[in-house]
Amino acid sequence: MPGVRLGRSFPPMEIRILGAEDVRACIDMPAAIDAMADAFAALAQGEAEVPLRTALATRHGVSLFMPARVGPDGEEAPHVGAKVVSVNPANTALGLPAIHAVVLVLDAPTGQPRALLDGTWLTALRTGAVGGLAARLMARPDAHVVALFGAGVQARSQLEAVRCVRPVDEVRIYTPGGASARRLAAELEGLAARVVGRPEEALAGAHIVIAATDSAEPVFPGSAVEPGTHVTAVGSYTPEMREVDATLVSRARVIVDQREAALTEAGDLIGPIRDGVVDASVIAAELGEVVLERAPGRTTPGEITLFKSVGNAVQDVVVAARVVQAAEARGRGTVVTL
Repeated sequence: MPGVRLGRSFPPMEIRILGAEDVRACIDMPAAIDAMADAFAALAQGEAEVPLRTALATRHGVSLFMPARVGPDGEEAPHVGAKVVSVNPANTALGLPAIHAVVLVLDAPTGQPRALLDGTWLTALRTGAVGGLAARLMARPDAHVVALFGAGVQARSQLEAVRCVRPVDEVRIYTPGGASARRLAAELEGLAARVVGRPEEALAGAHIVIAATDSAEPVFPGSAVEPGTHVTAVGSYTPEMREVDATLVSRARVIVDQREAALTEAGDLIGPIRDGVVDASVIAAELGEVVLERAPGRTTPGEITLFKSVGNAVQDVVVAARVVQAAEARGRGTVVTL
């Protein structure tokens, strides 16, 4: 009603807005890989609360809502935040990224919004970083040949991360049409990059295999993966999508980012379990358990290892918190009064 006061007035709320360039300036891939180790260790220790993400689908794509609290709720305030990410595959035809995202970071003691970050590049960074962490823990120390399936933002990020933890000097790139693979190969510096016409060509002699596609069907035959290979699969994130086949799953030591999420969202595992090829015990450990040395990432040099990730909000919240801390110290971003 006009003239009615609704209570005491409070100071205006301020929030720091950080664009993609601000995020890039505040964290690099090695730091992001270390952040992933901390994030998944907290998850394995029960020091994180991560509800299963909520998915809202339209005929154009899907929007995912991913909250998390990371860190014990003790004297030192935990990290609290949420990511909203949309995946619209048809965007590429419009000249837009298939993935758009924002990350909201809260001040834990007050609940006040602290920062809003461009999450599109951050999503690629943290997804690449967890693949790099998995390779650091699971790939053979001498691994240097990569088979890369996919040539988009996620594939680039995965390759960058693996190069941070292993002496990669050769990459074979496969995409169905080949055009995007040729563009990526032309951009890569410091290693021998070539485009191959068949998945088997990429796999022959590869030490690390990366699948970073939006395919609903397996992109390479699991029977062609050689002993001692490490495989990272990060592209599929729904029960209907399968980048790797049941043969690979049945041959590999399988590590996941989180059991509950993998058994709910990872078609690469749900399919073989549903078909009776394997059961849920095929998951040997969570990545955080490997970080904490509660379980080995690899048990023999000749073992095939598979890291399956569907993404977890602890990744976004921990990386975003570190970006915000650096941004505040350096005066990056734009502070907006709401």
